[in-house]
Amino acid sequence: MGDERLRTALGYRRFTEAEPRVLILSSGYLVVRDTLDAARELGWTVHELQTPSVGDLPPDYIARLLTALVAFRPDFMLTINHLGLDERGELATLLDRYRVATASWFVDHPLPVLGGAPRNATPHCQVFCFERTALPWLEAQGYRDPVLLRTASNARYFDPRRVDRATIARLQGALTFAGNSWWTKAREEPAPALRRAAARFARQHRVDRRAVAGGVLDRLRPHAPAELGPRAPYLLGQTVMAEASMQTRGRLARALAPLGLRVHGDRHWSNLCPELDLVPMLDYATELPALFVGSAINANVTAEQMPTALNQRVWDVPAVGGFLLTDAQEDALELFVDGEDIALYRDMAEAADKVRFYQARPSLRAAIAARGQAKVHRLHRFTHRMRHIGEVMRARFG
Repeated sequence: MGDERLRTALGYRRFTEAEPRVLILSSGYLVVRDTLDAARELGWTVHELQTPSVGDLPPDYIARLLTALVAFRPDFMLTINHLGLDERGELATLLDRYRVATASWFVDHPLPVLGGAPRNATPHCQVFCFERTALPWLEAQGYRDPVLLRTASNARYFDPRRVDRATIARLQGALTFAGNSWWTKAREEPAPALRRAAARFARQHRVDRRAVAGGVLDRLRPHAPAELGPRAPYLLGQTVMAEASMQTRGRLARALAPLGLRVHGDRHWSNLCPELDLVPMLDYATELPALFVGSAINANVTAEQMPTALNQRVWDVPAVGGFLLTDAQEDALELFVDGEDIALYRDMAEAADKVRFYQARPSLRAAIAARGQAKVHRLHRFTHRMRHIGEVMRARFG
C-alpha cells in the first residue's frame, strides 16, 4: 500500500466509542498478559499482535503491523517497555508519520532500554513509567508529559477465591521468599568486560538504588568498555544494578536464614547464603498465589534498579490475603501504612526484628493482611492502571 493510501486508511477518527479499541504488542513479557486480561475485563476491544522481544525486528514485522492497524483501526497501540519498536526509532518515526497514537508503559527502568534509542520520542508517543525518578530523564529525552503509572495485581491469578487449597497446603510455610537471586544477570549474562568494569565502578562508587535516582549515567561513562559501542554505559548500568540487587538479596537471606527463611528460587542462592533452606522456583500463575496465602510471613526486597517503585510482590501478596513484610520503599510509604495494611523494614536488622515480632502475633498478621487485601482490590488492580492509560490517551489524542 502506498504512502497516500496508508495516510487515508489510517486517518480515521479515534476514540469515537465509550470504550477504546487497542492494539497490544505481545512480546511474551509477563506484564503484557496482565494488560490483555485487564483490557478485556474492562470491555475494551483488543487485538494482539505478536512481536519480537529481543534482537532486530524481522523483515515482515512492519508489514504485519501496518496491516493490523489498517484492518483493526485501533484508537491507540500499547507496548510494554518499548518492545516491538527498534532502537534506531525508524518504526516510531513511521508510526508518527501516520499519526498512530502509541502508549509505551515502562515497568522496568527505562534508562538501559532507551539509552541508545533517542529517536523513539515522537509527538504521537505517550510514555508511562512505574518509577517516578525516571520521569525527568524521559522528559529530557523528548518524551512529552511522561506519566507515573505503577504496576498492580492481576485479578485473574491473585484472587483468594481462585487459589487451589491443596496447593496452599503443599506450599505453606512460616517465613518465605519467592524470586531469583540475580546471580545470572550479574555474573553470567554480562560480557566479561562488563563484569570487570562493574567491579571497578563498585570499588569507587556507592552502588544502590539511590545512585539510580541521583543520575548514575555520567559516572558510568568513563568506566564503560569502549569496544561495546554507544550502548556500553547503559549495559554497564544494568550490570552494576544487577550486582547490587544480588548483594541486597544475599544480605536479606543471611539476616533471615536463622529465623527459618525458605527461599523458592534458583540454585545460585546457595552462593549468597550456603545455610539457606532453598527449594525450587514456583509457577507464577498457579503456585505463587498459593504460597502467598499459605505463608505466615512473605518477605520481600526491592531490586536496586527501582529507587522508589514497588515490585510485584507488594501488590500480589496482599491481593490474595497474604501477610507482607517488605522494605520501606518511597512508594510503599506513600500508598500503604506500616503496621496497618503491610509491614515495612528499613534495614536488615529491622527486618529480622519485625519477623520475630509478627511470628508471635498471628491475629495481628491476619488483620493487617485483610486490610492490605481490601486496599489492593480497591485501588491497585491492572484494571485501574489500564483505565488510567485509556483516559490519558483519550485526553491527548481523542
